[in-house]
Amino acid sequence: MTNASGDFPGEPIATDGGRPRPVAPVWHTIILLIFIMGISVLERPQALTQQTVQISRIWTYLLTLVYELVLLGYVWFLGLMLHGVALREIIGGKWQHGRDFLIDVAIALLFWVAVVGLLTFAHFALGFSGVDAAKSMYPKTLPELGVFVVLAVCAGFCEEIIFRGYLQRQFTAWTGNVSAGVVLQAIVFGAGHIYQGWKGVVVISVYGAMFGVLAALRKSLRPGIMQHGAQDAFSGITVWVAQKYHLLPMILR
Repeated sequence: MTNASGDFPGEPIATDGGRPRPVAPVWHTIILLIFIMGISVLERPQALTQQTVQISRIWTYLLTLVYELVLLGYVWFLGLMLHGVALREIIGGKWQHGRDFLIDVAIALLFWVAVVGLLTFAHFALGFSGVDAAKSMYPKTLPELGVFVVLAVCAGFCEEIIFRGYLQRQFTAWTGNVSAGVVLQAIVFGAGHIYQGWKGVVVISVYGAMFGVLAALRKSLRPGIMQHGAQDAFSGITVWVAQKYHLLPMILR
């Protein structure tokens, strides 16, 4: 993963020298990074107390959904489109036959196993639990669960495009190195989860790097989008079921 040309989703847009060029202006990416970091700082752990979220989880989910869509819209309409880059190029890959879809599903499932391994290691090595860190955000009622699942699926789509598509490609083009692109977008991704504490930032940065490697190797965001959305939705469903049947202490243990 050292040659920048072609080692990211979609076909590369190359300059005369064969090096991929950025998909948006520098100022566009700087504004995006400032916005992500600013929101992350505002969402510090003490701001997401159980009492605050309990006021209306549904409204919290909807506001988060709006935030995700605003970021996607900024990247898509004010970045990619104005730079002549199609969203399908950023996503990469094609499903021309049912077999293509099934291959990506299989890759997503195998990747999920790797993610579970990372989370298990983080639990024993750092004492970090993603469920515990974000437990105040999980749904407690059936309507909350429905909105949460919609948010999870949309977040999986938006975040993979923003981080593994747009940012990874930008950083790759700027540095001329795919590995640097993977690492830099992962750092930004992890820093965007400051509300989960420093352990969460470390684990989620590694998590983001894993998604970046998957996107670079597969030259497609499709398996990552499927796994990301499915995992987030599954975690919410699991916690909801655990609460309903009084298994939550076991889940958070």
